[in-house]
Amino acid sequence: MLSNALQAYCRLYLVQYITLLFAALFFVYSEFGLVPRWKNIKFRLNDPSISKTYTEDEVVSGTECILLSLIISSAVVSWYCVVNKSAIRKLHGGWLHYKPEWISKEFHFYHTSLLCLGLILAINGAITNALKLLIGNTRPDFIARCQPANVNLNENDDTFLTLQSCQQSDKAILYEGLKSTPSGHSSFISCGLGFAFIWQCTYITGSFYKHLWCPVLALIVMISRITDHRHHWYDVLSGFTLGLSVIYVCWKWIFHPKVSTTYSLPGPISV
Repeated sequence: MLSNALQAYCRLYLVQYITLLFAALFFVYSEFGLVPRWKNIKFRLNDPSISKTYTEDEVVSGTECILLSLIISSAVVSWYCVVNKSAIRKLHGGWLHYKPEWISKEFHFYHTSLLCLGLILAINGAITNALKLLIGNTRPDFIARCQPANVNLNENDDTFLTLQSCQQSDKAILYEGLKSTPSGHSSFISCGLGFAFIWQCTYITGSFYKHLWCPVLALIVMISRITDHRHHWYDVLSGFTLGLSVIYVCWKWIFHPKVSTTYSLPGPISV
Protein backbone atom coordinates (compact mmCIF):
# COMPACT_ATOMS: atom_id res chain seq x y z
CA MET A 1 0.00 0.00 0.00
CA LEU A 2 2.80 2.40 0.99
CA SER A 3 4.77 1.45 -2.09
CA ASN A 4 1.85 2.29 -4.38
CA ALA A 5 1.30 5.58 -2.58
CA LEU A 6 4.98 6.45 -2.88
CA GLN A 7 4.92 5.68 -6.61
CA ALA A 8 1.88 7.92 -6.99
CA TYR A 9 3.72 10.69 -5.15
CA CYS A 10 6.78 10.34 -7.39
CA ARG A 11 4.60 10.46 -10.50
CA LEU A 12 3.54 13.96 -9.49
CA TYR A 13 7.12 15.03 -10.25
CA LEU A 14 7.74 12.72 -13.19
CA VAL A 15 8.39 15.58 -15.62
CA GLN A 16 10.94 17.11 -13.25
CA TYR A 17 12.71 13.77 -12.76
CA ILE A 18 12.93 13.18 -16.51
CA THR A 19 14.20 16.71 -17.09
CA LEU A 20 16.85 16.27 -14.41
CA LEU A 21 17.97 12.93 -15.86
CA PHE A 22 18.27 14.09 -19.46
CA ALA A 23 19.98 17.34 -18.49
CA ALA A 24 22.51 15.46 -16.36
CA LEU A 25 23.16 12.92 -19.13
CA PHE A 26 23.68 15.67 -21.70
CA PHE A 27 26.07 17.46 -19.36
CA VAL A 28 28.21 14.35 -18.91
CA TYR A 29 28.12 13.49 -22.62
CA SER A 30 28.97 17.03 -23.73
CA GLU A 31 31.75 17.26 -21.16
CA PHE A 32 33.57 14.11 -22.27
CA GLY A 33 32.21 13.26 -25.72
CA LEU A 34 31.96 16.54 -27.64
CA VAL A 35 34.44 19.24 -28.66
CA PRO A 36 33.82 22.93 -29.42
CA ARG A 37 33.51 24.18 -32.97
CA TRP A 38 37.08 24.71 -34.11
CA LYS A 39 37.23 24.81 -37.91
CA ASN A 40 36.52 28.54 -38.14
CA ILE A 41 38.64 29.57 -35.16
CA LYS A 42 41.18 32.27 -36.00
CA PHE A 43 43.56 34.09 -33.66
CA ARG A 44 46.54 36.43 -33.66
CA LEU A 45 49.78 35.86 -31.77
CA ASN A 46 49.88 39.51 -30.73
CA ASP A 47 46.44 39.38 -29.11
CA PRO A 48 47.09 40.22 -25.43
CA SER A 49 43.70 38.89 -24.34
CA ILE A 50 44.74 35.28 -25.09
CA SER A 51 48.47 35.52 -24.31
CA LYS A 52 48.40 34.66 -20.60
CA THR A 53 50.51 31.84 -19.18
CA TYR A 54 49.05 28.35 -18.86
CA THR A 55 49.33 26.35 -15.64
CA GLU A 56 47.74 23.01 -14.88
CA ASP A 57 47.13 23.83 -11.22
CA GLU A 58 43.91 25.68 -10.44
CA VAL A 59 42.74 27.26 -7.21
CA VAL A 60 39.47 25.35 -7.60
CA SER A 61 39.30 22.51 -10.12
CA GLY A 62 36.20 21.69 -12.13
CA THR A 63 35.41 18.64 -10.01
CA GLU A 64 35.91 20.59 -6.80
CA CYS A 65 33.60 23.34 -8.03
CA ILE A 66 30.80 20.90 -8.82
CA LEU A 67 31.25 19.18 -5.45
CA LEU A 68 31.21 22.55 -3.66
CA SER A 69 28.00 23.49 -5.45
CA LEU A 70 26.30 20.14 -4.82
CA ILE A 71 27.57 18.96 -1.44
CA ILE A 72 27.49 22.28 0.43
CA SER A 73 24.02 23.19 -0.80
CA SER A 74 22.53 19.74 -0.16
CA ALA A 75 24.24 19.64 3.25
CA VAL A 76 22.65 22.98 4.17
CA VAL A 77 19.20 21.73 3.15
CA SER A 78 19.69 18.40 4.95
CA TRP A 79 20.94 20.08 8.13
CA TYR A 80 17.84 22.20 8.54
CA CYS A 81 15.33 19.62 7.29
CA VAL A 82 16.69 16.70 9.32
CA VAL A 83 18.64 18.06 12.30
CA ASN A 84 17.68 21.68 13.00
CA LYS A 85 14.00 21.68 12.06
CA SER A 86 13.15 24.33 14.66
CA ALA A 87 14.96 26.96 12.58
CA ILE A 88 12.59 26.55 9.63
CA ARG A 89 9.92 29.20 9.20
CA LYS A 90 6.24 28.32 8.88
CA LEU A 91 5.92 26.53 5.55
CA HIS A 92 3.42 27.75 3.00
CA GLY A 93 3.18 28.15 -0.76
CA GLY A 94 1.79 26.62 -3.92
CA TRP A 95 4.20 23.70 -3.74
CA LEU A 96 2.17 22.30 -0.81
CA HIS A 97 -0.67 21.66 -3.26
CA TYR A 98 1.19 18.53 -4.40
CA LYS A 99 1.60 17.13 -0.88
CA PRO A 100 -0.46 13.98 -0.24
CA GLU A 101 -2.15 13.78 3.14
CA TRP A 102 -0.10 10.78 4.24
CA ILE A 103 3.23 12.60 3.72
CA SER A 104 4.40 15.08 6.33
CA LYS A 105 4.89 18.68 5.35
CA GLU A 106 8.53 18.47 6.50
CA PHE A 107 9.38 15.48 4.28
CA HIS A 108 7.65 17.04 1.31
CA PHE A 109 9.63 20.24 1.85
CA TYR A 110 12.90 18.29 2.08
CA HIS A 111 12.18 16.34 -1.09
CA THR A 112 11.04 19.43 -2.99
CA SER A 113 14.13 21.40 -1.96
CA LEU A 114 16.58 18.70 -3.06
CA LEU A 115 14.68 18.19 -6.31
CA CYS A 116 14.89 21.91 -7.04
CA LEU A 117 18.63 21.92 -6.32
CA GLY A 118 19.18 18.90 -8.56
CA LEU A 119 17.25 20.51 -11.40
CA ILE A 120 19.18 23.74 -11.05
CA LEU A 121 22.58 22.05 -11.21
CA ALA A 122 21.66 19.66 -14.04
CA ILE A 123 19.98 22.26 -16.26
CA ASN A 124 22.75 24.76 -15.59
CA GLY A 125 25.38 22.20 -16.57
CA ALA A 126 23.58 21.31 -19.79
CA ILE A 127 23.08 24.94 -20.86
CA THR A 128 26.62 25.96 -19.88
CA ASN A 129 28.23 23.19 -21.91
CA ALA A 130 25.94 23.78 -24.88
CA LEU A 131 26.95 27.45 -24.96
CA LYS A 132 30.64 26.61 -24.57
CA LEU A 133 30.50 24.25 -27.55
CA LEU A 134 28.50 26.63 -29.74
CA ILE A 135 30.45 29.79 -28.95
CA GLY A 136 33.93 28.26 -28.98
CA ASN A 137 35.62 31.32 -27.49
CA THR A 138 39.35 31.20 -26.72
CA ARG A 139 40.60 31.31 -23.14
CA PRO A 140 43.11 33.92 -21.90
CA ASP A 141 45.85 31.24 -21.97
CA PHE A 142 44.95 29.90 -25.41
CA ILE A 143 48.23 30.70 -27.20
CA ALA A 144 50.21 28.91 -24.49
CA ARG A 145 47.89 25.92 -24.88
CA CYS A 146 48.15 26.03 -28.66
CA GLN A 147 51.96 26.10 -28.88
CA PRO A 148 51.87 27.55 -32.42
CA ALA A 149 54.49 26.47 -34.93
CA ASN A 150 55.07 29.93 -36.41
CA VAL A 151 56.50 31.82 -33.43
CA ASN A 152 58.70 34.19 -35.45
CA LEU A 153 55.93 36.59 -36.42
CA ASN A 154 56.53 40.21 -35.58
CA GLU A 155 54.62 41.50 -32.54
CA ASN A 156 52.87 44.00 -34.79
CA ASP A 157 51.94 41.36 -37.34
CA ASP A 158 48.15 41.02 -37.54
CA THR A 159 48.28 37.71 -39.41
CA PHE A 160 45.48 35.37 -38.35
CA LEU A 161 46.34 31.76 -37.56
CA THR A 162 44.10 28.70 -37.33
CA LEU A 163 44.22 25.61 -35.16
CA GLN A 164 46.23 23.92 -37.92
CA SER A 165 49.23 25.91 -36.72
CA CYS A 166 48.99 24.53 -33.18
CA GLN A 167 51.56 21.91 -32.16
CA GLN A 168 49.86 20.95 -28.91
CA SER A 169 49.99 17.14 -28.75
CA ASP A 170 47.35 16.87 -26.03
CA LYS A 171 44.13 17.67 -27.87
CA ALA A 172 42.16 17.78 -24.62
CA ILE A 173 44.24 20.76 -23.44
CA LEU A 174 43.83 22.44 -26.82
CA TYR A 175 40.06 21.96 -27.04
CA GLU A 176 39.63 23.09 -23.43
CA GLY A 177 41.18 26.33 -24.57
CA LEU A 178 38.09 26.92 -26.70
CA LYS A 179 35.62 26.68 -23.81
CA SER A 180 35.96 30.12 -22.31
CA THR A 181 32.41 31.47 -22.61
CA PRO A 182 30.54 31.19 -20.32
CA SER A 183 32.53 30.22 -17.23
CA GLY A 184 31.35 26.85 -15.97
CA HIS A 185 32.83 27.48 -12.53
CA SER A 186 30.92 30.75 -12.26
CA SER A 187 27.62 29.28 -13.42
CA PHE A 188 27.87 26.22 -11.15
CA ILE A 189 29.03 28.01 -8.01
CA SER A 190 26.53 30.84 -8.46
CA CYS A 191 23.57 28.51 -9.00
CA GLY A 192 24.61 26.06 -6.26
CA LEU A 193 25.50 28.51 -3.50
CA GLY A 194 23.01 31.02 -4.87
CA PHE A 195 20.27 28.46 -4.26
CA ALA A 196 21.59 27.80 -0.74
CA PHE A 197 21.59 31.54 0.01
CA ILE A 198 18.08 32.21 -1.34
CA TRP A 199 16.70 29.04 0.28
CA GLN A 200 18.06 30.01 3.70
CA CYS A 201 16.88 33.61 3.41
CA THR A 202 13.41 32.40 2.44
CA TYR A 203 12.84 29.49 4.80
CA ILE A 204 15.26 29.84 7.73
CA THR A 205 14.66 32.16 10.67
CA GLY A 206 17.11 34.92 11.51
CA SER A 207 18.90 37.65 9.61
CA PHE A 208 20.11 37.07 6.07
CA TYR A 209 23.53 38.37 7.14
CA LYS A 210 24.43 35.00 8.63
CA HIS A 211 23.99 33.43 5.20
CA LEU A 212 26.29 35.85 3.37
CA TRP A 213 29.07 33.26 3.41
CA CYS A 214 27.36 31.71 0.37
CA PRO A 215 27.82 34.65 -2.05
CA VAL A 216 31.25 35.41 -0.55
CA LEU A 217 32.49 31.88 -1.25
CA ALA A 218 30.97 32.00 -4.73
CA LEU A 219 32.72 35.32 -5.40
CA ILE A 220 36.09 33.87 -4.35
CA VAL A 221 35.69 30.97 -6.79
CA MET A 222 34.66 33.30 -9.62
CA ILE A 223 37.60 35.65 -9.08
CA SER A 224 39.98 32.67 -9.06
CA ARG A 225 38.95 31.89 -12.64
CA ILE A 226 40.39 35.22 -13.76
CA THR A 227 43.57 34.93 -11.69
CA ASP A 228 44.09 31.38 -12.99
CA HIS A 229 43.93 32.75 -16.57
CA ARG A 230 41.04 30.43 -17.35
CA HIS A 231 38.43 33.07 -18.19
CA HIS A 232 37.91 36.63 -19.30
CA TRP A 233 35.89 38.92 -17.04
CA TYR A 234 32.85 38.69 -19.31
CA ASP A 235 32.98 34.88 -19.14
CA VAL A 236 32.66 35.06 -15.37
CA LEU A 237 29.87 37.62 -15.60
CA SER A 238 27.92 35.58 -18.17
CA GLY A 239 28.33 32.42 -16.09
CA PHE A 240 27.09 34.24 -13.01
CA THR A 241 24.08 35.58 -14.90
CA LEU A 242 23.29 32.13 -16.30
CA GLY A 243 23.44 30.53 -12.86
CA LEU A 244 21.04 33.04 -11.34
CA SER A 245 18.68 32.74 -14.32
CA VAL A 246 18.47 28.96 -13.90
CA ILE A 247 17.73 29.42 -10.19
CA TYR A 248 14.87 31.77 -11.02
CA VAL A 249 13.28 29.42 -13.57
CA CYS A 250 13.59 26.27 -11.45
CA TRP A 251 12.50 28.03 -8.27
CA LYS A 252 9.33 29.25 -9.97
CA TRP A 253 8.75 25.79 -11.41
CA ILE A 254 9.10 23.93 -8.11
CA PHE A 255 8.10 26.33 -5.34
CA HIS A 256 5.56 28.43 -7.24
CA PRO A 257 3.85 25.98 -9.59
CA LYS A 258 0.76 26.89 -11.53
CA VAL A 259 -2.03 25.18 -9.63
CA SER A 260 -5.09 24.41 -11.68
CA THR A 261 -8.22 24.66 -9.58
CA THR A 262 -11.37 22.98 -10.77
CA TYR A 263 -14.72 24.11 -9.56
CA SER A 264 -17.73 21.81 -9.36
CA LEU A 265 -21.23 23.20 -9.68
CA PRO A 266 -23.76 22.22 -7.03
CA GLY A 267 -26.17 19.49 -7.93
CA PRO A 268 -29.70 20.29 -9.07
CA ILE A 269 -32.29 20.97 -6.40
CA SER A 270 -35.35 18.80 -6.61
CA VAL A 271 -38.62 20.31 -5.47
